[in-house]
Amino acid sequence: MVGHGTRDAAGIAEFFEAAELVRKVAADRPLEACFLELAGPTIGEGVDRLVSRGVERILVVPLLLFAAGHAKRDIPAAVAAAAARHRGVAVLHIPALESSRHILALSARRFQEAIADWPPVPTEETLLLMVGRGSSDPEATTEMRRFARLRAEQTPVGRVLTCFLAIQTPSLADGLAETSASGFRRIVVQPHLLFSGELSNQIRSEVKRRSGDERPLDARQSAPQSTCRWIVTSPLGPEPELAAAVMDLVGHLLLPLP
Repeated sequence: MVGHGTRDAAGIAEFFEAAELVRKVAADRPLEACFLELAGPTIGEGVDRLVSRGVERILVVPLLLFAAGHAKRDIPAAVAAAAARHRGVAVLHIPALESSRHILALSARRFQEAIADWPPVPTEETLLLMVGRGSSDPEATTEMRRFARLRAEQTPVGRVLTCFLAIQTPSLADGLAETSASGFRRIVVQPHLLFSGELSNQIRSEVKRRSGDERPLDARQSAPQSTCRWIVTSPLGPEPELAAAVMDLVGHLLLPLP
């Protein structure tokens, strides 16, 4: 199981918590959690540990939302280099999570949790701004936009917009500018990110600056005294839905235990 990697301690802890959730539903198959970069253990160390336990067939699960350069090139290259050190080891790469029904359900749950303790606002007066990481891969960008459309079907809103933290347009700043001028009474900003870290913190900071409210944006606070209520959801996080999404991808490929 391969994560992108982060220097953020909370993000690292959440990744390992997600790995434990998968381990519990993977019927005691050997599982190693590792990172592509920025944190350890490395992919090479993960492969070595599996082989030392007698593993001859490895399913590589990129715990990534979309299949961009890391899933298509970087992770396979690192795995291939590690596997080349071990004779007879077979490797199979699993797709990214993308628009898994379980990820859609978890994303919808984060939305509902974020608005639960606020005074109600009519659906047609709510705007959802989905914030993606951003990628130079056109397929990943298309899939992010598709995910946002599917999400809006699960939690109906008056309008849904998509923006990106990097590379793609509109940018987060442009997305926030458009939403603030939209006239909606409630704006829900949803980071489409797996775990906590620098990117989710960046989104919260930008929303606080845009909204003009310097208090922490938390759904359990009283609303700012303004005509527009801004709410930021949590990232997806290590939840049973995430483990279920992984098992949907790998379950039919798991060989029977001896």
